[in-house]
Amino acid sequence: ILRGTGPDAGDTSQPTADNWHIIGKYDYFLPDPINYLGVNLGFNADRFADVERRSYIGPYFGRKLFTRETLKLDAELGISYVATDFVNAEDDSYTGINLNLTGETLFFDGKLKLYFRHINLVNLSSFEQSIYRTTIGLRFPLLFGLEAAAEASADYDGGAAEGKEKLDEALKFRIGYTW
Repeated sequence: ILRGTGPDAGDTSQPTADNWHIIGKYDYFLPDPINYLGVNLGFNADRFADVERRSYIGPYFGRKLFTRETLKLDAELGISYVATDFVNAEDDSYTGINLNLTGETLFFDGKLKLYFRHINLVNLSSFEQSIYRTTIGLRFPLLFGLEAAAEASADYDGGAAEGKEKLDEALKFRIGYTW
């Protein structure tokens, strides 16, 4: 994202975001299919928060709290090891509690889907350095299997380097394909 790129801006454009993240999960369902075990794995970077690379891994127990076709809610609780390599600040690592909530509900015979994802990485040695990622969105069909979504996200990084912005908010619009 660039700021100051209009016709009157001259050569003052500056990047306003430089980040990425990859999240992987594996779920193993137990004999009672509302309960499952899993492993989380994540990598991310945010140059403006001075985070060169952050990784986390850990097991969790999950449970499907609501399983109706029109309302689903899953909760996961586990432990994670989090390691952060900063660009300038001193590197950090900790063991934390991982709490994830994922939900969705359908409207208008399933044509609209409201969804919610919340990820917590609670730092057990310093609660104020915890990480919270929340996304809420609305997905709807277009034509020929294409779908669109609008979502709002708020990411709080309590472990960002001293003097760096801890809260990142974004509005996103996307188009995808469903089969």
